[in-house]
Amino acid sequence: MKKFKFELEDVLSLRKFQQEQAQIELGKAVAEEVKIQDNLNLLALQHAEAKKSLSGSTDFAAITNGQSYFSFLKMQEEKLLEDLAAAKIFTETKREAFKEALQKTESISKLKEQQLAEYKELEAKEEEDTIDDMVTARFGK
Repeated sequence: MKKFKFELEDVLSLRKFQQEQAQIELGKAVAEEVKIQDNLNLLALQHAEAKKSLSGSTDFAAITNGQSYFSFLKMQEEKLLEDLAAAKIFTETKREAFKEALQKTESISKLKEQQLAEYKELEAKEEEDTIDDMVTARFGK
């Protein structure tokens, strides 16, 4: 019997490549989201340090500068929160694209597995028939 050949092997390879690309894109999107979250955490830390250093100060200029710094940090935080919201939306679209690519790959893989199982079953039946023919020919005389 001839060797098993899956007719859609090229399509399966393409789908696997597309799945890998979608996974890479998802990873990049998640990394960007994490980067923005890290920047937000850094801002919170800077805010806490500035508040701590100004807590006992009676210097008017230092307090005024501190308030300006807090306003700056607040603007940065608002910008980062907007960026984070956009990044979360982008990540979700990439997650959906990956999920879709994964489903397409899995459907073709399952078809390949099914055809391979059918091939093996047919091969076993042919082998069994060959053995039966040989036994019948030998003892049938």
